[in-house]
Amino acid sequence: MKEETNNSFIDKICFRCRKKNPYHDIKINIRKDSIFENVRMSLISIYFLIYECFITYKSISKATQEHKEFIKHIDVESVSQQNISKLFSLLRTQIRIKMHENWKNNILGYDISEGGVPRLEIDESKIIGNQNKVYWMFGIIDRSTKDCRVFCVLDNRSRETLIPLVIKNVFTNNDLGQFNNKKDIHKYSLSTRIYSDCWAAYDKEDFKNKGYILHRVNHSIWFGKGLFHTNTIEGLWSQLKRLNNNFSGINFEVINQLEKKLINPVDYLNDWICWSLYLRTCEIKKFNKVNKINELNKYLKY
Repeated sequence: MKEETNNSFIDKICFRCRKKNPYHDIKINIRKDSIFENVRMSLISIYFLIYECFITYKSISKATQEHKEFIKHIDVESVSQQNISKLFSLLRTQIRIKMHENWKNNILGYDISEGGVPRLEIDESKIIGNQNKVYWMFGIIDRSTKDCRVFCVLDNRSRETLIPLVIKNVFTNNDLGQFNNKKDIHKYSLSTRIYSDCWAAYDKEDFKNKGYILHRVNHSIWFGKGLFHTNTIEGLWSQLKRLNNNFSGINFEVINQLEKKLINPVDYLNDWICWSLYLRTCEIKKFNKVNKINELNKYLKY
């Protein structure tokens, strides 16, 4: 097949196969089987908006305004605000899917930190709320690597919800069977330390039974000393909320619309969480524009 100009396609180009048989004439969208296949805007507009938001970190509203000025100088159609919102929703979803896949294959707690044992912190924080309802996220962060996991738990912060998330995402002595090398077994033979506040869902016996040692910091008395603190994850919450607010944040109207349609908003909220975590990675690693493009490309590949 060869590239060919064709105004019936939004990008005004397609792949076309022509044979001598007059009945054999196939035209294929150049976006076929890509994540942008069903996005109703030109590739030029897509690239411009992605660059403005993901690479130069402009807010969506600012990027939209600059896009209106940009298309005055080129031959592409204008784009509705609705289609722009759909584009960024698609990108956030793609980042969340790839990020969650990576989390399943790389659990926390392998890298030894202070004192020769893995040390992690857990906590919950409000994503968004109003007078009627509050939505929460639950986070786990490794002090040594600063790698983290954050999940939307809606309004459910019970032990039945939070403890399984710890077990799925944090290394424990129960995982030692996968090691054949004696050095590796010795390296990981000490129980993982987990630091938390005194939320009722965190029970020491629950953690002990799974191979962890839990240290609880009572924030009504003190905020910790030495190794006994949850400052690392508190800093994570501050960073994520700042990044989220820079991009207009989560919309309560969207959540209400989803719930009216009997759709669980957990994916929508996790999309925003993972979007903020992506921005956090670029920020803490001090990526330049090339690094940011390479990082984003990891998530947009099918």
